[in-house]
Amino acid sequence: MQERAEARLGAAAPLTVSQIVRMVREALELQFDSCWVVGEVSNARQSTQGHVYFTLKDAGAALSVVMFRSAASRLRFQIADGAELLVYGRVGLFESRGALQFYADEAQPRGLGALQLAFEQLKRRLEAEGLFVQARKRPIPFMPRTVGIVTAAGGAGLGDMLRVMLERFPGLHVVIRPTRVQGSGAGAEIAEAIGDLNRDGRAEVIVVGRGGGSLEDLWPFNEEVVARAIYRSAIPVVSAVGHEVDYTIADFVADVRAPTPTAAAHLVVPRWSDLQQEVADSANRLRGAGQRSLAAARYAVGLLSTRLKPSAALMRELRQRFDDAGVRLERTTALRLGESARTVAALRARMRPPLDAIASVRQQSARLTLRLAHAMQLRTSSLESVLGRLSVQLLERAARTVIAPQRPRVAALAQRLGASAEASLVKQRSVITGLAAALESLSPLRVLGRGYAVVLREGTAVTDASAVALGQDLEIRLRRGKLFARTTGREV
Repeated sequence: MQERAEARLGAAAPLTVSQIVRMVREALELQFDSCWVVGEVSNARQSTQGHVYFTLKDAGAALSVVMFRSAASRLRFQIADGAELLVYGRVGLFESRGALQFYADEAQPRGLGALQLAFEQLKRRLEAEGLFVQARKRPIPFMPRTVGIVTAAGGAGLGDMLRVMLERFPGLHVVIRPTRVQGSGAGAEIAEAIGDLNRDGRAEVIVVGRGGGSLEDLWPFNEEVVARAIYRSAIPVVSAVGHEVDYTIADFVADVRAPTPTAAAHLVVPRWSDLQQEVADSANRLRGAGQRSLAAARYAVGLLSTRLKPSAALMRELRQRFDDAGVRLERTTALRLGESARTVAALRARMRPPLDAIASVRQQSARLTLRLAHAMQLRTSSLESVLGRLSVQLLERAARTVIAPQRPRVAALAQRLGASAEASLVKQRSVITGLAAALESLSPLRVLGRGYAVVLREGTAVTDASAVALGQDLEIRLRRGKLFARTTGREV
């Protein structure tokens, strides 16, 4: 048998395993160019070096595939078992194992776009971690004094937001953190901008967004680094990305989702004129409630006067005194409300230059509150005293059998009148407190307290350097005290 083998071999030397494997590899490389292969993924895994290994199979065969880190890092989605992929690359032979292998340079999901698949994969993963839970989301403040914006500096979305915000609330302070919102690396810059506004700490709400665009244009807002930056933010975040039909991962994580940047501006800032109207409506409701309470009291006294026939003259006197007290109370209430409205109007008209007047206005508001409370208390005490004296006179002049049944009604009437006056006083205090809080939020002294200053020339605020001549004296007002300076140079 050995002789037959040697005869077949003849003079040719036998090939080594390495030689035959190398010959097969070279033949494959000559025979096959780079091509696309379609199949279902199984046994997908990623090595610690970033290389991706998986098997691509169909009904009749299976092919081992490797995608090295340089190619895998360009994928927008994760290769997972069960996915149907189109893979581009070349066929080769792994010599150390003598195994057929496909070296992939590019991969695309079949049927579903790569970006859409990446979006769905990240959405499922973050939702499973609890980043979308509604219970953790916070409401945005009703009337923020400072709003932070993360968007492109020259974008149309920023212009729309600033226009709407300043039209609705002229005294609003806006902190803009410009960043790229499109292209490679934009997601990391957006996340960094959100962190910067949190570290700055001035903003009470942050708007993150940009105008409309394609899925590729909006992709930075679908990146995991942006989602986690929004989740970590200690300040409530409003997402305002694209148009109303566009949804991004940032929309699901944010505390509030606005369909457009313009809609976000309407959400975070109330309209100043609406607040004024609400204050006016509250004052009208308070005035109406007081008038209804007085009318009800007059009606009750009228009923008592008709029932106390033996003391008709006394009841006429009682009703006249009660009417006089009610008129005085109504006049005093209207006067105080009018003074409050005029004070608020005067403060709003002088809001630009009033630095020294703010303190006196606060004192005036406090004095007004005390005077109003004192007046209401005096009126209430006076009415109670009158009712008490009249009750004694009724008891002395009328028969006990007639007066006794009516005493509980008179006491209840006095108690209701006192409660109505107290409720009116509480409502007026609430209105004045709200006005004082709004005035405090707009006070220039709060701005001066953060290190800013106001420059005055002859008592007028200076906002343009070209309006000041060289050598002209200036007054600089700080949070505490003043400085006096002379213009030695200027830059326009």
